[in-house]
Amino acid sequence: MAKVIFYKRYLYIVDRLKSAPSNFKDLHKLVMTKLENEDLSANFEFSARTFDRDKKDILDLFGILIQYNRKDKVYYIDEDIEDPSVSRMIEAFSIHQALKEGNKIAPSIHLENRKSSGTALINGILYAIQNNFQIAFTHTKFWNMEITQRTVKPIAIKESQHRWYLIAQDNKNGSIKNFGFDRITDLKISADKFKPIVFDMDKNYQHAFGIETYEPVQRIVLSFTWQQGNYIKSFPLHSSQKVVHNTEEELLIELYMHPTNDFIMELLKYGDQVEVYEPSTLRKAVKSRIEEMIKIYN
Repeated sequence: MAKVIFYKRYLYIVDRLKSAPSNFKDLHKLVMTKLENEDLSANFEFSARTFDRDKKDILDLFGILIQYNRKDKVYYIDEDIEDPSVSRMIEAFSIHQALKEGNKIAPSIHLENRKSSGTALINGILYAIQNNFQIAFTHTKFWNMEITQRTVKPIAIKESQHRWYLIAQDNKNGSIKNFGFDRITDLKISADKFKPIVFDMDKNYQHAFGIETYEPVQRIVLSFTWQQGNYIKSFPLHSSQKVVHNTEEELLIELYMHPTNDFIMELLKYGDQVEVYEPSTLRKAVKSRIEEMIKIYN
């Protein structure tokens, strides 16, 4: 129970200081109130000395530096959280707390019912990755319903557009492949161990939109209407996104990405609110898809 209290305290501190600077008195009141409401059936404290230890632990665990503004006498976090897993964890914690504190959740918060299948595999696959165990499973390709038996060396788990993927080295030919969780059945964790595989996930997927990387990286220039551009600025299509110019008529952005099918499907979602300027190959590919759509509706 003590460890639970520690982690909850860390997350309460970070959650508070990410939203607004706070002096220790107000931070102490908030954290103690939150912990008391948890009904943890344990004694806990949050003194100035405890907070000093917590700041060090938060930096060590999450890479988040809590600073002190001597002028205003407040603590603050003055940087974005770069680690996506830490950012998502804090986001999930904040949402979880909001749901818990609502007396009647249903009328106030409506969660999306749609979710991908296969998420039950996460714990088993993660266990295999962390312990270097090979895994075997049945894999079904959705585009042609081909069913194959695979034995692989798991490397990592990757999320893309609300779907989960296993990144692994296929024993058949030694190549690194991705396998959608929703296409995996009959998962078995083998007792056969393997040496850790050196594979830089960040480097290999830094220019990907989603999970596909089969096209060479290219400079992509897109023109959005001013209205849609506001959404694109607030939620960028990709980490490489840069604004070329922004006027009352359009938003022009550039990206460096693999222009794969996943990205073409994303562009089609915006309809007449986006136009591909560069490269010409991507422009032609999108135009071809639109022409095929027109044939269907004609």
